[in-house]
Amino acid sequence: QTTLTSSKMPFGLGNCSRYNVAIGSSTSILGPNIPASTKETFVSHLASYNMWALQGIEYVITQLKSLILSMGLIDRHITVEKAVLLSRLEEEYQIQRWGSVEWAHDYDLCELRARTAAGTLFVHLCSESSTVKHKLLQD
Repeated sequence: QTTLTSSKMPFGLGNCSRYNVAIGSSTSILGPNIPASTKETFVSHLASYNMWALQGIEYVITQLKSLILSMGLIDRHITVEKAVLLSRLEEEYQIQRWGSVEWAHDYDLCELRARTAAGTLFVHLCSESSTVKHKLLQD
């Protein structure tokens, strides 16, 4: 499991340098202790999105079951494929150990990729802005 984890981590999951926060790990079902400053940082960052984009972010977080992976994906630090692989780390370990049920595991993987990509695209489309400048014709 360590080999799978270390080979797949494309950006620092434990040290979110973009947000200047530190998130620990835990073996407890309760999860790690997250400092109030970390929570405030993420609340402030999420407040910068409009309501439509927040709906998309919620959808991506629900699919990946991780705020950190979702933010890495939305900020374009990782691809959809890597985010999905990291969110399914335990399942991938079990597949390596016990084998794959092709029709079930393949279907779940494709569905999760499609849902995650759709949510990410929705967030990007709701967050981007563009302007059009018309050129004046000169004779």
